[in-house]
Amino acid sequence: MPSAIAFDFDKRVDREIDLDDVSAALKAGGFCWVNLTGDDVSRKAEFLDLFGVPDEETNTPGTLRFVAQKDCIQFTLVDTQLTEGKFRKSPVTIYFGQHFMLSVHKKHAAFVAGTLESCRENFRNIALSPGFLLFELADHLAQNYTTLVQVLATKTQEIESELFNEDNDDRIFTVVASLIRSILEFYKVIVSSREVLHDLATRLSPFIPETTQPYLEKKAALLDRLSVDVTTEREILSESLHLYMGIVTHRTNALLTRLTVVGTLFLPLTFIAGVYGMNFDVMPELHWKYGYLTFWIVAGATAVGLTAYMQRKKWL
Repeated sequence: MPSAIAFDFDKRVDREIDLDDVSAALKAGGFCWVNLTGDDVSRKAEFLDLFGVPDEETNTPGTLRFVAQKDCIQFTLVDTQLTEGKFRKSPVTIYFGQHFMLSVHKKHAAFVAGTLESCRENFRNIALSPGFLLFELADHLAQNYTTLVQVLATKTQEIESELFNEDNDDRIFTVVASLIRSILEFYKVIVSSREVLHDLATRLSPFIPETTQPYLEKKAALLDRLSVDVTTEREILSESLHLYMGIVTHRTNALLTRLTVVGTLFLPLTFIAGVYGMNFDVMPELHWKYGYLTFWIVAGATAVGLTAYMQRKKWL
């Protein structure tokens, strides 16, 4: 749902207002946060014009960066979710000026919703400047990423357990490949968002209070640690898959060894049976009284001898 909040940082007063009342709130000297979502993102140009910001698409699709404009700063952060095994992203473009903040996102963004829920209570207790809203966004974004890292860690543990379950089938490879792809996408998002927060924490700008920047830098450092954690989860998953492939290869080799032993045992027996299966008239052994018994004695001795030899060579 679209929303608008007017803040008075001197009196520590905030109130929800209609989108149509934003202009009056700005004229009264307040600070307004307008959050556009769903179909209302089509009103972005309207509010940019109200805030005196040119409607320029400075962020190309798929990029996350910090852009300093004359009347505001613009940056994009991405909300992330892992639903039904698929990694989903919801980019949020934010315009932050002297007396306004405009957030625009087509899909639901959990960190924006969390900021909307908590900022009013925290605003009355600790807010000193509009930079407080930047910190709240960064804080809830970090919480969103931390939660997803924990979800990925749980998924990795579940897959590890399933990998070494003898009842699994080839579908496990599809699951692992999908999770690794999600981890790589998440890693890119964390790194890009970290750079955005780092820019917010280090750039000299009239729109970013210096008192807020150290806290933003701490959140950027947290994202840096989360990127390491995500990389670790990917390495654990890859190593588990390699170990599983090694176990499968070992099982296959053991099976082939047994088949080879059986083939080796039957090879001389097949030779003997083949020789005496030929249709020649002059084969003296065919007329021996104990020829059949002799065949089985020779066959048994050959099998036992080969088995003993392979055990001595540690082939069995």
